[in-house]
Amino acid sequence: MISTALPGYVHPLALGAETLPAAFTYPFRYTAHPLCERAAAVVAEEVKRMGFQEGKMFGVLVVSGNGSLSLRGDLEGHESSLFFLAAYSGQLWGSYDYPWFVPPVVDYLDPNSHFQLEQKEIVEMSRRLEAMRESEERMEWQRRVAQLRAEREAAVTEAKRVYAEGKRGREELKIKREKDKREKLDKKEKLEVREEGREEGGEEVKIKREKLKIKREELKIEGRNELKIEGEEEDGYLELIRESQRQKADIQRAKQLHKQEIAELEARLTEHNAAVHELYEERKRRSEALQQWLFGQFDFLNAKGERKNLQEIFGPHLIPSGAGECCAPKLLQAAYALGLKPVAMAEFWLGPSKPGRYRQPGAFFPACRSKCHPILGHMLQGLTLDPDPAAHYEQALEPVRVLWEDEYLAVVYKPQGWVSIPGKSDQPCLLDAVERLCPGVSGSVIVHRLDQDTSGVMVVAKNARVHHDLSRQFELREVKKRYVALLEQPTLQQPTPDPSQGRGVRRMCGGMARLLPGEGSAAGMSERFVIDLPLGPDLENLPRQRVDFEEGKEAITEYEVLGEETRRVSRRTSATNIPQVDEIPVTSTASSTAQVEDVPVTRVAFYPHTGRTHQLRVHAASHEGLGTPILGDRLYGRVADRLYLHAEAIDFEHPVTHERLHFEVQAPF
Repeated sequence: MISTALPGYVHPLALGAETLPAAFTYPFRYTAHPLCERAAAVVAEEVKRMGFQEGKMFGVLVVSGNGSLSLRGDLEGHESSLFFLAAYSGQLWGSYDYPWFVPPVVDYLDPNSHFQLEQKEIVEMSRRLEAMRESEERMEWQRRVAQLRAEREAAVTEAKRVYAEGKRGREELKIKREKDKREKLDKKEKLEVREEGREEGGEEVKIKREKLKIKREELKIEGRNELKIEGEEEDGYLELIRESQRQKADIQRAKQLHKQEIAELEARLTEHNAAVHELYEERKRRSEALQQWLFGQFDFLNAKGERKNLQEIFGPHLIPSGAGECCAPKLLQAAYALGLKPVAMAEFWLGPSKPGRYRQPGAFFPACRSKCHPILGHMLQGLTLDPDPAAHYEQALEPVRVLWEDEYLAVVYKPQGWVSIPGKSDQPCLLDAVERLCPGVSGSVIVHRLDQDTSGVMVVAKNARVHHDLSRQFELREVKKRYVALLEQPTLQQPTPDPSQGRGVRRMCGGMARLLPGEGSAAGMSERFVIDLPLGPDLENLPRQRVDFEEGKEAITEYEVLGEETRRVSRRTSATNIPQVDEIPVTSTASSTAQVEDVPVTRVAFYPHTGRTHQLRVHAASHEGLGTPILGDRLYGRVADRLYLHAEAIDFEHPVTHERLHFEVQAPF
């Protein structure tokens, strides 16, 4: 058997009182194994020693060795066969040169690699392309063409103006001449009538006048064709025609102004632009070819020894940017390459959160779905995994209860763990429970939703009309709701509105307080504050939401502090953070004995004015908000035995009787 020396990124891990897991971690929903927690603590110390202070995702993989491995000198005396590997997502300070961590699957930052050499040529092509686009000669041609076109357009406009003025003058002169001619004709007709009237009788004169009137109207219709132009008038009319012809010719000459010079310049520009386009297409072709080459270099192993690259894994689907550079693929690839057996894995966040995306330092997170799910689907083959909690339910959920109902609607209590509407898998669903508990419901039922991990009071409709009316009340913010939550810090940060945004956390200033029945008078209630932070989806980490001042939707939460207390919670009786909205908390088969701890917390009441996804959770966790997550928030904080958020009360108008209804279920914590 060939002995392989362990590289520097394999670190010893002594087995203490922990029990080894029977199966490998299901990476998309898990509870971090105690061995992973100990390894993560070592990584945190190493990162601190390095002086790395940026926020980043790290990962650890606990592995077991085999007889073909020889220990390094610094590992002599290490009696356990357990080790751990550590990884960071992407790069550290723009480099892979950190031997304490596993190497990348592909080191495309090596200056002598094909990728860097080809990338250098592509960058040079980009420089040439930019120089060609911004060349003085090309810009001068464009400026000259624009100038000549402007001069031509101005000349055409002026020629058309002169022609239009001349035409108006000619029309006015024609009208005057026709008027003069008619007046002369009328005068002549009147003389003829008077002469004939002396010789003829009265009746005949009337007839004659009618005939002359008709003749006059005919002459008006026929216009100037019946008005003979003689002498000087004929010469003037011909001059008007010649003036019109000259002005039309001036318009045509203006349209031909600079034609030759513009054509020559445009020919040069066309030739230059063709060269720019050719270079652009060549750069595009080589960039795409290099990207495909790189995808082919990401060659992933699995426990069976099989290999697949990114192109084979993703097939016809778009390969996301950064695929293969997350922690989990790096860790498994390094372990398989050394012949080490994966035992347990976990990923965790160290350092400050990025703006708008709150991640609690030290909290464990699942592998991402957009990039890692397809890759790990291949790499995990050959390992015995914990069951997918989305498909295997190992804990009994408290049943849904009907608190009150009539023929139009029902008010129910949704325990934590139930999804409001059907999801991607056959999880316990409130809609199904309502249909069982309230036979005869038709049409839309669910009017509003609670997060899967949130318990509390909900109203459901029994027909389409009631659903429409209740939905309108929610839309108009006429429904009053109160939530109770435990926040992980015993003291909340002081309200600090963002002056540049005019938003953040501020004290109540009239008009926004809304009392629910039983809350007492406004004078007797504790001081309230308002969180005004717009929210939008975190597209890279769905279903997580983020504070988004640019494109986020308005989200307003009113809250008051009810007190401080100490809460005993279990940190190991439910799965950790998982960005999939339709999964339920399930105890992993890899979980060990629950770790119980006393946690100082702040009890608060939330009064949401809007109903954005995860609104209360993000407003609590984000640095722009309260700066502390809700206890047990597996998306924005640290997992516990439950999410300590409860929809305690709801107040609305009955759509049919118009009676104001109030329902309340005290928080179970």
